[in-house]
Amino acid sequence: MTTRASSAPAVGREPPIGHVALPWLLRRTSQRFRTAISDCLSERGFDELPQPGYWALMILSRGGSDAGQLITEMGVSKQAVSRLVDALVTLSFVDRKPNAIDRRRSDLRLSAKGRQAADLIGEAVQTMDETLASELGPERLDDLVQMLTQLTQRAD
Repeated sequence: MTTRASSAPAVGREPPIGHVALPWLLRRTSQRFRTAISDCLSERGFDELPQPGYWALMILSRGGSDAGQLITEMGVSKQAVSRLVDALVTLSFVDRKPNAIDRRRSDLRLSAKGRQAADLIGEAVQTMDETLASELGPERLDDLVQMLTQLTQRAD
């Protein structure tokens, strides 16, 4: 059996040079948020929530109500969202009910447990935002958010 060496640099090393530096830096920044969220959830007994569930719960907490919205906002396949929703329902984070108008669709709502987890995720993100503002300065963080927003709007 052959094993492939990972092309990703080890954690803690300098980002690669050249055209892959930006993706590496974005990945590492995203990892800081994922770790902060995971730690916050684990400390409060929600460590069974799968990582993609973080984003799904946040979308549902902001008014999302069906799998189609999760597919669009998360940018993943219908099959991936279907598996995720099944897991979130099984773990009691989300309640799924048939849509009253179109029985082929399901309405998704946060359960009480899902609402608690979404609130914790929001707290962790806020804390991480405050940390980044402290590290960069509020103006530079605002500039970064504006630039990333501009880049992601062009991708849509």
